[in-house]
Amino acid sequence: MTAGQLLKKAREDRRIPLRQAADDTKITSRHLQALEDDNYMVFPGETYALGFLTSYATYLEVDPEQIKRLYKGSQLTETETPLMELMQPTVRVSDYIERFAKPLLIVPLIVLALALIIYFVNSRTATDQTSVSENTTDSSAVTQFTRNSTTVPDVESDHVKLQPGRPSPHIIKKGRAISFSVQNTEVFVVMRDIVADAKTGGYQASVEIYPGRKKFTLNEEVPQDISDSAIPRRFKVTLSGVTANNAKLVIELGEEENPTSETTTPTETRVSNPDNFLIRLEGVLTGDTYIEYFIDGKPGKRGLMKKDTPLLLEANDSIQIKIGDAGDVKLMINGKSEVLGRKGSVANKIIRKVRDPVEQSKFKVTIKDA
Repeated sequence: MTAGQLLKKAREDRRIPLRQAADDTKITSRHLQALEDDNYMVFPGETYALGFLTSYATYLEVDPEQIKRLYKGSQLTETETPLMELMQPTVRVSDYIERFAKPLLIVPLIVLALALIIYFVNSRTATDQTSVSENTTDSSAVTQFTRNSTTVPDVESDHVKLQPGRPSPHIIKKGRAISFSVQNTEVFVVMRDIVADAKTGGYQASVEIYPGRKKFTLNEEVPQDISDSAIPRRFKVTLSGVTANNAKLVIELGEEENPTSETTTPTETRVSNPDNFLIRLEGVLTGDTYIEYFIDGKPGKRGLMKKDTPLLLEANDSIQIKIGDAGDVKLMINGKSEVLGRKGSVANKIIRKVRDPVEQSKFKVTIKDA
């Protein structure tokens, strides 16, 4: 609900005609109507609009601070710059030509333009050749890292999402792996072999856990606890069903392995496929404030949210979040506490996942002004 809608509802609930409200507040009917229609263009400036809003809210016994927050939230939305527009050039060559070109300079400009085109084409060709060379080098480096690393298995994997306290079943094919993220560490469960147990008539599965590259033997319906200093959280794996080439594993996350460890960097990690790694924003509102966010460029919720409202956002590439009062939100981004602004200030941030230009299997999360 906007500031104008809230004021209009309050007046109608009290059955006060607009003309009577104008007489009581000494504000013209035209300006009161503009306030209820959220039409602030009729006021000389924001100071006047906020003054009239405060007076009208006090007259209708509506919280003036709530009205101010709704007003600021609406202005924040109106001045929003979409992510795609932020990436587009704001100055066009035609603007300079229209402003500075003179009729007598048309011929020299044409000659200059032709020269620039030739130069650009030659430069582009050289850049493309350099890019091909660099890409080849990067690809070779990533391949070499994958082959030699004990952190990443040498098989194809499917990324899955897990939540603590919720057992999650997944089908895994022999010779493949499934992976999941635990506090910025990519964990892989590789199904190396499936064999029949001659004694029991059941099946056993041999799995390999990365990082650490530890091997375990799973028996049907017997939970196997997995604990490794390289993995921040304990987890349990149960072989729940099996065929000759496929197995059903139930994975359940447990307690943190090293809850007090400070040796890892929360916003940086090494994974075999960074595209599968999520940006995770968790938080709670410590006061009533306006919130609006975009997940990978797609709009999410927006509006005035109440104190103690939880936030949980996940994105593959980016999160853009706008907060009417940055001091009214307590946030953690990928396990690290973050402050997006001081109390009373508007925050408009873009949180992105950035790949390391040298080590392609490593990346970090950055926070910048939108």
